[in-house]
Amino acid sequence: MSNYSFKRSARSPRAVAFVALWWIVLWQLYLFLDAAPFIILGFALVSLPALIDIGKGTTSGLDITNAEVSWRSGRRSAKLPRGQLKSVRLDTRLDLSIRMTLLTYQGDKIRLPYECVPPAAQIEAALKDHQILYERHHFTLLS
Repeated sequence: MSNYSFKRSARSPRAVAFVALWWIVLWQLYLFLDAAPFIILGFALVSLPALIDIGKGTTSGLDITNAEVSWRSGRRSAKLPRGQLKSVRLDTRLDLSIRMTLLTYQGDKIRLPYECVPPAAQIEAALKDHQILYERHHFTLLS
């Protein structure tokens, strides 16, 4: 049983392409549809957190070892000792993203940030490899 490690960077080609596409669409709206500048500015501000993350090179990740489950996202990080982990709940949302919730023996629910969660096939394989109980729920509205 080897340690599992997942890492995601804000500077991934997909993230950079999405932000670039967003700005191209805004520019096109301004040039060709004569959109009001304050509306364009409002939509441009939506991309500001992504631009900051790309500029800083923010990373996020998840590590599973025999001793603990730890995760990090930007400056936030936390860990949960394996002895406190009862099971994991994986919810597929309507936008096809995966929400990962750690359930403890004390009854606590710890939701991991979206950017820390690997693709479903990877996390399921890692949980099986580390003999962590998990339940999978597809297309739930509330979890």
